[in-house]
Amino acid sequence: MVTKAEAMTRPTVFMYSGQGSQYFHMTRELYERHPRYRLWLEHCDDVAFPVLGKSVLDTIFDPDRTKSDPFDSLADSNAALLCVEYSLTRVVQEMGYRPDVLVGYSLGEITAAVVAEVVPLEFGISFAVEFARALAERTPLSGMLAVLGSAELLRSHAGLFSDCWVTGRNFGGNFVVSGRVEAVARLEHSLAREGVVCQRLPVNYGVHTELIDPVEEQVRGILGAASFAPPRIPIVSSASTDRVVAVTADGIWDAMRSPVDFAQTIEKLSAVGDATFVDLGPSATLATFVKYILPSGSGSTQVHTVNRFGQDLDSLREFQAQTASLRG
Repeated sequence: MVTKAEAMTRPTVFMYSGQGSQYFHMTRELYERHPRYRLWLEHCDDVAFPVLGKSVLDTIFDPDRTKSDPFDSLADSNAALLCVEYSLTRVVQEMGYRPDVLVGYSLGEITAAVVAEVVPLEFGISFAVEFARALAERTPLSGMLAVLGSAELLRSHAGLFSDCWVTGRNFGGNFVVSGRVEAVARLEHSLAREGVVCQRLPVNYGVHTELIDPVEEQVRGILGAASFAPPRIPIVSSASTDRVVAVTADGIWDAMRSPVDFAQTIEKLSAVGDATFVDLGPSATLATFVKYILPSGSGSTQVHTVNRFGQDLDSLREFQAQTASLRG
């Protein structure tokens, strides 16, 4: 059994998810009933409004949308994810929690850079929106598919995957593939015939593949306008699987263009020693991945702040109860 002293000396890892974890009405209860979360999310909305030309809050909490509707407007969902994750982080920090390491998954690397004070919130939101608009204007429509299966499936059924790219390795039995719309539709149909469980994700552009290469120069131009400060909190990239010594335009482009290997990232972190992995995304996606990545008998733990099932205040109270020894 882990003692309180041991728990307090463990590093705390804040994790930020990317595209695929968003949904309409995410954190609604927290927004309506937690004054500090409301304050931070409204602050983010004020920052995002001039960039988007509309309210992020109006989009997230659109009364004409349900949780099951695809939240697939990339500019809107990029801004919404960053705003929600940043606001959750501020609330958790105000509770007394301090991260020792930040881990970003895809777009989550931008959130991590903002939280680490590498770039201001204004630039993070602006980049997330402008990147999305560049993809919409200059890259082909694509699809993204989460597959429940081991890496052996990629070898035994290589022909099925020939027109797609593996863009994310989440844990031993879960990976993500991307490709043009037609290719992903064919793959989804073929996998269903083979009895392989898969799920389409609400992502319509080919991030982490060569399909986004047409916007590289434009994206580097956007990044070239930024001044990157040294991270005030160490950052680990899920693309490189290593610590980011200095955030650069090259590094951010690589994080958007290269495949994500979240499994190896967490394996490397946990190999150094036990840690507490805190999911600051809206769906508890990364906490679930970590649960399957950690080896049996590991002293590390994973917790989430909110999830897709609502009851945000109960989830936040449960988070506090599970991690009470980390305060201070």
